[in-house]
Amino acid sequence: MKLSKLFSDGMILQRQTINTIPVFADKDETVTVHFDEKEMPVTFKEDRFEVELPSQEAGGPHTIVVSDGTDKIEIKDVYFGDVYVLGGQSNMELPVIWTTDCHYDEIVSADFPLIRQFEVPKIPDFDKKHVLYEDGHWANCDQKNVWLFSAIGFYFAKEKFAKDGVPVGLIQTAVGGAPVEALMSEENLISSFEAIKSKGNLTGKCNNVKSKCCIFCYEDMLKRDHDKALVEKTIKEDLARQDAWHKDLADRDPGFAEHWENTWDSSISCETFNMPQTFLGTKYEDFKGSIWLQKEVDVPKDWCDQRVELRLGTLIDSDTTYVNGKKVGEFGFKYPPRRYFMEPGTLFAGKNTITIRLGIDGNIGGAVPECPYVLKLGEKEISLEGEWKMRVGTVSERLVGQTFFIWSPVGLFNSMIHPLKDVKCKAIFFYQGESNCEYPQYYAPLLKDMVKEWRDVIGEQVPFVMAEVTYWLGDGPVYDSDPFDGVRNVQREVIQEIPDGYLVKTYDLGKYNDLHPQNKKEVAMRFWEICEKL
Repeated sequence: MKLSKLFSDGMILQRQTINTIPVFADKDETVTVHFDEKEMPVTFKEDRFEVELPSQEAGGPHTIVVSDGTDKIEIKDVYFGDVYVLGGQSNMELPVIWTTDCHYDEIVSADFPLIRQFEVPKIPDFDKKHVLYEDGHWANCDQKNVWLFSAIGFYFAKEKFAKDGVPVGLIQTAVGGAPVEALMSEENLISSFEAIKSKGNLTGKCNNVKSKCCIFCYEDMLKRDHDKALVEKTIKEDLARQDAWHKDLADRDPGFAEHWENTWDSSISCETFNMPQTFLGTKYEDFKGSIWLQKEVDVPKDWCDQRVELRLGTLIDSDTTYVNGKKVGEFGFKYPPRRYFMEPGTLFAGKNTITIRLGIDGNIGGAVPECPYVLKLGEKEISLEGEWKMRVGTVSERLVGQTFFIWSPVGLFNSMIHPLKDVKCKAIFFYQGESNCEYPQYYAPLLKDMVKEWRDVIGEQVPFVMAEVTYWLGDGPVYDSDPFDGVRNVQREVIQEIPDGYLVKTYDLGKYNDLHPQNKKEVAMRFWEICEKL
């Protein structure tokens, strides 16, 4: 006997509607379900038993007990409230911890036991549609868990709960980088692309990106991804190549052997790095490898026994950061805002040394301008902008990118969306489109077909609330025009053709050099303004 992990302790079920709970067991077994000690009728349909819980008003806690005579599953702390499915890519997935530059005080005081999130496991499957989630759990919005909540989901739920006191459940299915093709079933994707082809006048050409499909290569990608042995072999080779690249870089880096994390002697010859800048237009524009940066900064005595923040904006690509020779933080890729918290005693009165080891593997390296580069204690700040010393650690070849199978067509629909079959919710929130910007001319029919399919799974009349992709011009090189213009225009047009479809305007909230603006609270408030009227 099995239940989807979605039906587990702490779950939020949609209020004021009948909720169906599927139980997967052999047809000849006797399954019983008790809701608050009351036995409920159970029926067998196709491959599962089903029990329909009667409509409930907001509140709880309730208990559900499922038994087959041998095994018993008890689901405790169940509440009824309003449930929202969160879908799309990174700007919906982006966690609360990435928004601390904007709303730190609000986050560290968050304690909302009746706001809960279920993070759907991100494991694509290209061969079969899943009927349940094998893993995952409901997390309360408290100081242990809030940092990894979807930021848009958290700020929306917080506002809604403050207004009506109704429990909120967030089912988080968004995956960074996911194109719309990954969120559709194979039959739906084929049908959609064939309909596009039948109209003729195809424009563009294959982008040759091995992680994302297009109308010119989707058949080859579907065939490739059905070959499990090839997929597993490719993943293994990719990981081995990446590990070898980083190990070689570290093994050859004199900075580790000579402890460049410590203060550099004044006799050492160094170049100058003006914080913040990228290497665009400099002799290091094509550089791949490691570069060490160091700055000495004076700190007041009364800061030394405090927990001080070190903000280093956005660094490209990876960083390992030290203060007075002690590692205080690191990130392995370019997008997260660097915000490291130093425990009391890390800083000294007077001179302190901050050292950053940049790992540049595929992009134009450096520090993205117009981000915060400071030491911060409460409202007090010490600027870290200006001249830093710079030394080249190791020169390397560009790291060949991996194949992100998680972005491949149909994989996420099969494993993350299809198991939501018949799950009741108040609305679908969707923030996606950046990964389809190369082919905006095909985005409209794909998006419409995706929405219809999601509603076939979740429910025909579920409102679909979509954020438009925001303004952006690049975070390394800056483009002459916004690469998302085409997709954004499609979103504005196609939402008129989607029944119960609504568009959240975000263009004015963008930053030209930040693909993931931190002001997700404002985006969430705009979701709320729409939902308040539904």
